[in-house]
Amino acid sequence: MTMNKQLETWKSKFGEDWTDRNPVDPKTRVVAFKRMIGDLTIKSIVEIGCGAGHNLICLSKGVNPNYSLVGVDPSLYAVIKAIQNKVTAFTGDCFNTYLRSSYYDLVFTSGVLMHVAPWDMSRAVEEISRIAKKYILIIEYYSEKEESINYHGHNDLLWKRDYKGLFPNYQKGGFLSKEEGFDNCHWWLFQK
Repeated sequence: MTMNKQLETWKSKFGEDWTDRNPVDPKTRVVAFKRMIGDLTIKSIVEIGCGAGHNLICLSKGVNPNYSLVGVDPSLYAVIKAIQNKVTAFTGDCFNTYLRSSYYDLVFTSGVLMHVAPWDMSRAVEEISRIAKKYILIIEYYSEKEESINYHGHNDLLWKRDYKGLFPNYQKGGFLSKEEGFDNCHWWLFQK
């Protein structure tokens, strides 16, 4: 794989700084995750772009302690933080997770695909689809029309778009507010 601008940025000091300035209290997201996936029959979950592991902690402590959870992140710094938080995590990204095909019941992203350039999106979709066995959950910023947003002084690092048609078999979705522990974004659940 050729390193792209977005991955270079997240693997740099910029990504380390983002990890440090964006702590999440996992308890704040429990109700939202129960609404999104609480009724699914799943055992194994992968988060692509897990950062320090806050979502995975939320899932294990607040939603279901029996989930088998794995996190993948391009930033070694973030992976080390996740491991320090007692999360199983590895370096990888949405183009190369290095995980088994059709193995994980649920694969999800939260604030990751918004950082994938339009010209790279098909590669990310292929990789997510490859490792998902039953479900795909996407939590991202929404816009009816795709638009690039300047992000902390960087162009071509964040896009708002509609993710509903990204994968086949859309099941349900909705809005996530700041009161639910998310940054006013939307979610989409797909069945594989």
